[in-house]
Amino acid sequence: MFHSVPHVHEERDLELRDSMRAKALEEAFEAMPRERERAHFSSGSVCVGDYEVHTLISIDKAALHKVPKITTEERDRFHVHMSLVHAVIREILKRSIRVLYIPGSGSGYLPDSNDEIVRSATEAMIRSILYCAGFWFGGENHLLMSGLSALPYEGRPGAGRLVIAKQDDPAIEVFLRLKHPVKMHNVTAVRKLLEASGSQSDLLSDGEIVYGLGVVKPEYDASSETVFSVSFTARGVWEFSHASEVLLTVRDGIPSLPTRVLDEVYLEDLASRLFPEADQGALREAAQAAGKHRHGAMLIISSDAVGEAERLSPQSWSIEPARLTSQLLSQLTDMDGAMLVDPKGQCHAIGVILDGTAHGRGDPARGSRFNNAIRYLDSERPSAIVVVYSSDGVINILPQLHPRIEKQIVVDAVDRYLMVASEDSLNAKECNEAWDAVKSIRFYLSSGQCKALNRARVRVDEWEARNRKLRMIKTDLQPDSDMNDSYWL
Repeated sequence: MFHSVPHVHEERDLELRDSMRAKALEEAFEAMPRERERAHFSSGSVCVGDYEVHTLISIDKAALHKVPKITTEERDRFHVHMSLVHAVIREILKRSIRVLYIPGSGSGYLPDSNDEIVRSATEAMIRSILYCAGFWFGGENHLLMSGLSALPYEGRPGAGRLVIAKQDDPAIEVFLRLKHPVKMHNVTAVRKLLEASGSQSDLLSDGEIVYGLGVVKPEYDASSETVFSVSFTARGVWEFSHASEVLLTVRDGIPSLPTRVLDEVYLEDLASRLFPEADQGALREAAQAAGKHRHGAMLIISSDAVGEAERLSPQSWSIEPARLTSQLLSQLTDMDGAMLVDPKGQCHAIGVILDGTAHGRGDPARGSRFNNAIRYLDSERPSAIVVVYSSDGVINILPQLHPRIEKQIVVDAVDRYLMVASEDSLNAKECNEAWDAVKSIRFYLSSGQCKALNRARVRVDEWEARNRKLRMIKTDLQPDSDMNDSYWL
């Protein structure tokens, strides 16, 4: 693009060169053998003294892959934040540029709170993703959504779904079109119209106005990423989604990643550890069915479901053992209490109220379902798994155990530290990296390994005290009482 004003053209050219250098830095870091498992993000540069300084953030690729996101990175030459995590990373990089302008660059830290950064990132994410739907002025849409979710209608909390797409998008089927569209800023009117949405139709908006009622056609090509939806699930709660995948959840103005995802991999791993003869398919089906609750639910998988059904019968209903259908299991979650099944997926009791003694491992910020499950598992009961679906959408699979790993991984990490700590000419960088490695797996360390590592660390500490002005004080490693052979692969 050619700008007729010379200095504007020159500035734009410098911006493009700077952004390409940032891209080159990302590619250069990701090409390094040690960095291939990490994704890198670079800011633009700031002139500090005689240097052009870029800030880089790296993040584990596997962790980033799990984040719900879209695939579009750019639409009509405008950058698109694919997920909340991508938006937060870019927001931090943007603020780091401002910090580098402050005197004493690099010696301070970001002055902004985490909440402020995430809220700004949410605004940027919503605005950029709405570019994909053809709306270019969505800077305040996240505030409008929070306002809609908080506004009651005739005493009822907000509910309904808003679909955002261009009026001529071929994926949208309009059932009812308003002759006089309603502006999105008219929150009261939009809130009233939301009452008309339901299982048969959604409220339709192009981002600026509400233009009718309709649905997204089944043949919508999700790869085009042109249609998005906002679901209002409770008072002050809304979710931003694409093709049934929730990208963002906002509760009382506080954004977060969605938590309505059952970790089936962990459930299967946990069941295989506690119940070697478990029917994994049946347990997965039961957990998925319980997840279709309306106000929270709990599924208990017990190694002695027969005995527990009898013991808890004064405060539950025992039933003849049966493999219930997914539809019936989902229906039963509408009543209070948990469902009790055995490792084969057969149900033994419904409406179960758990007992147990408090051991100080609960969370007062969580509800009764979560804390009852903690108390139950901490008591002397048969081996059990409890899947807790809170009414706010959080899913917990209890107990939360450390993953199983190969014993050789621990042996190699210990041997490496003992080797680098015993060398005549110590290398501080190697020692710190080796110590960080054993610290990351400290749960799996035996008493003997901890003693050997602590003795070797004393020698490193003494060397650092003699040779380094700045050093980190490290605490002794201690064996974990919960560690046993079940954690080895």
